[in-house]
Amino acid sequence: MNAERLTTKSREVITSAVALAAKNGHATVEPWHLLLALLDTGGSTAIALLRAIGANPADARRSAARAVENLPVASGPSVAEPTLSREFVNAIGAAEQIARPLGDEYTSTEHLLAGLARVGGAVAKLIFRNSTVPARATEMFSTQVDGQTSIKLHVLQGEREMVEDCRSLGTFHLRGLPPMPAGIPQVEVEFLVDANGVLNVSAQERRSGRRAQLQVIPNHGLTREEVDRMEAESLTHARDDMARHRITDLIVNSKLDIKWIGERLAKYESKLEPAYAADLKSHISNLKSQIDSAERDWKSVSPDELFKAKNTLDQASIRLQEVGITESLRNEPGA
Repeated sequence: MNAERLTTKSREVITSAVALAAKNGHATVEPWHLLLALLDTGGSTAIALLRAIGANPADARRSAARAVENLPVASGPSVAEPTLSREFVNAIGAAEQIARPLGDEYTSTEHLLAGLARVGGAVAKLIFRNSTVPARATEMFSTQVDGQTSIKLHVLQGEREMVEDCRSLGTFHLRGLPPMPAGIPQVEVEFLVDANGVLNVSAQERRSGRRAQLQVIPNHGLTREEVDRMEAESLTHARDDMARHRITDLIVNSKLDIKWIGERLAKYESKLEPAYAADLKSHISNLKSQIDSAERDWKSVSPDELFKAKNTLDQASIRLQEVGITESLRNEPGA
């Protein structure tokens, strides 16, 4: 995007943000108006606005979604001509610098962001689009099943939040893990993009030292039109995608909580007050019911309500954990 076109897009962004501020009765245009305009403008203007907010489109999209959820609406009539706040002007100025070509010494990842499939179908994003290269990112993962000795790792490319909406770059397996309870293995996954755009993905289980890796060579990249289309789709579906991602992660983590708490409850129920044990079972049943509904149709469940049910069970189980620790110490040799 040349400087002349960039300036034109910036004017479009300013116009949209000013109109949005006036519509909501705000006397000044703040940076969050940019984020809201992002969801309203669409098309090439939205793509330009992504770059205007910052070099990381995914973070900008998340910020936009959060801004919408916490939209402050002023009372009173609309403002005919809001003034631009200093922060807003600085954001636009930073946009010009971010999106303008920086010279031959600067290289960026032109592909869309790269990530790894999570259990449940959400995407953990590690390398973001327009990152300087070489670029490196790591994240910790674990198992979801007791005794799991092999983990399949699925590498993806795209701007969306779910596996089904991203492009597969390849899969590989980390094998030979020693059997351990779910959640105990510590698998560190590293994404490394070198100066030639080659993506190297490696995984190592820290306790056993087992390693595996995959290399993705960029010989089948996307066209600029495909990239712009995928970015535009990510904006269109931003709010739904973020909600679905959150619900998916909550389902996975809630199932682990139910497993761990249920096992301890079965083991130590005789040590608990009957009313407390019944209370725990009620919380487990409520959380299971919400999980079942979410798995049938993720839109049928509020992510806030699902989180509340999970958190309520976690808090209620603290007494159970204390009883378990006390009993374990009491049964140690020499106790």
